[in-house]
Amino acid sequence: MMFMRKFFVFCSLVCASYTSFANSVDWFNEQSALYTAHKQFLEGHARKGFATSIEVLQNSANENITNNIDKLLSSAISVNCGRDLSNKVIPNWLKSVSVQRVIIQSPGRLHHRLIVKFDTKKPISSLSFIKWPQEEQLTNPSIKTTPTQDERITQYTYASESLNNRIQNGLYKLIIIADDKEKTQWESWVVLTTPKTEMQVAWLGKDKWKTTQTGLLKSNCPLPEMAVGIYDHQDNEYIKLWEQTYEEKFPKSLPSTNVLPGSYILSVSFNHKRFQGPISIQEIQAITKVMNFGSDENTESK
Repeated sequence: MMFMRKFFVFCSLVCASYTSFANSVDWFNEQSALYTAHKQFLEGHARKGFATSIEVLQNSANENITNNIDKLLSSAISVNCGRDLSNKVIPNWLKSVSVQRVIIQSPGRLHHRLIVKFDTKKPISSLSFIKWPQEEQLTNPSIKTTPTQDERITQYTYASESLNNRIQNGLYKLIIIADDKEKTQWESWVVLTTPKTEMQVAWLGKDKWKTTQTGLLKSNCPLPEMAVGIYDHQDNEYIKLWEQTYEEKFPKSLPSTNVLPGSYILSVSFNHKRFQGPISIQEIQAITKVMNFGSDENTESK
């Protein structure tokens, strides 16, 4: 009931804010798909509302409408954090599909990446992540395969090159094709909305950092996860030497590690997770810097 009251208030505010251009948004037209999406979410039909929102985005590039859908979906996080937005089923040869938008802040530089990660029992022929209707977002991605504890399953990571801007909000089509005789294919719609993040991290100097809570933590979603990692950069590849993750009692400095002396990259990040049916949507903020790890103390490289 509390969720429904909050959602009703939100819909009322959206309605009021769009009065000045009601003709262009068509929100008040009871025959429009946009009106139907609002009504379905308001009545608690999350799956129908999400499907109708996809229909709206498929048929309109109007900025007012897409912004309306963005606000609608961002506020429609349900009691199970969006898992009920879609009844799309991941086939038994695929597991743990996630779409990640990453912002990386290093001294004097800010860049972004798009990452699609999943576990699979089959080798993969190709992956596409297309901004509707036909703009491919993963042109010439880096592709990494990692063994898992289950020898039948391999983790695939498709990552974009470094980007100047965050991957835009909007409607995307995810397509994964297996490298088998049948060219088995699985696809799903993904809607990226304005990131909802509750924790941020920033450097305080050398190997120390501070965390800031920027929003209310949502009990229906996984807690933001901090990852502290040390990486070596060899042959244009980042090799993870050490990592520790935290869901509470976030550290503010690097704990002791078994990393040998040398110059490495220190990374501290927060990962915020939401869901669209079986797909995990993750917004990751990372801060990085090059550090000299000596036998006595860590010093920041210039």
